[in-house]
Amino acid sequence: MKFSKQITVNASAGKVWDILGRDFANIGVWATSVSHSVANNELAKVNNSPVGGRVCETSFGKISEEFTAYDDDNKTFSFKGVFDSKMFKSVINTSGLTSIDENTTEVSFGPNVELSFIGTLMYPMIRMMLGKAIDVILDDLKYYVENGKPSPKKLASQKKQKSNARTPEPLSPENAQT
Repeated sequence: MKFSKQITVNASAGKVWDILGRDFANIGVWATSVSHSVANNELAKVNNSPVGGRVCETSFGKISEEFTAYDDDNKTFSFKGVFDSKMFKSVINTSGLTSIDENTTEVSFGPNVELSFIGTLMYPMIRMMLGKAIDVILDDLKYYVENGKPSPKKLASQKKQKSNARTPEPLSPENAQT
């Protein structure tokens, strides 16, 4: 299953890239679906990427995301998700920026998902849920870049997490699902 989603951000490509590409490890600051993220410095950097990858605490559990490609000049990268799943065999996402003008940038996310047999049976639901999840991430990114603070959805998510607080296992590359 392969598709692409885009959003237009009212900011320069450089400003968007600083957050999306160069600050890759800190997606947990602005993405609603990621409660916390840390750099995975145990992984080798790819083509001068800022880190080798990141580990994210998500509503799906801990996920390790490892760069497979990184191009700072062209503002593109790809990463693979590493996690246990009965529905997915592999997940690779490619993201890139296109400068429309000095204050407008198109951001694209292009997941390429290989489904297991069970995942194939659930294709319509998975496609819909994945599409919605990417829409939220893109909306969160747009809000964060344009306003300099997390979106209201992200703030509400953080507030809810604090009210349901438990003492989680510290997030690190060692305890990510692989």
